[in-house]
Amino acid sequence: MDQEKLRITLQIGETIAVEFKRCSNRIENDVYQSVCSFLNRFGGDIYLGVEDDGTVCGVPENAAGDMVKNFIKIISNPNMFTPTIYLSPEIIKYEEKTIIHIHIPISAEVHSFKKEVYDRVDDADVKVTATAQLAMMYIRK
Repeated sequence: MDQEKLRITLQIGETIAVEFKRCSNRIENDVYQSVCSFLNRFGGDIYLGVEDDGTVCGVPENAAGDMVKNFIKIISNPNMFTPTIYLSPEIIKYEEKTIIHIHIPISAEVHSFKKEVYDRVDDADVKVTATAQLAMMYIRK
């Protein structure tokens, strides 16, 4: 990823297509919920190691590789994601800190994480529970 593009993204902040997540040594469930919501909406980009306000805190450099491997295992596990997906997270350096960038393309299918469906509304991930909302997602796809 281009450093200037990243700098601008950090300045603009979170949007319907951009999510920042602070991560320590592991990727929490809320990241996977965001992946699911992006797949179900317009796609987007997740940046791990970034505060909600765009401040780069980084992920531990020595843990980044294992975090990516675990991420790939989870999104390709049919017990976790339905349907499964393939994504290629990118480990990047920015201002001497390590960030993991995950680009999520738009999907033609409705996805679930741990049997729950999520959608992106403004800059939030929302669990879809109403039958009418779920039906609209399938129509939108």
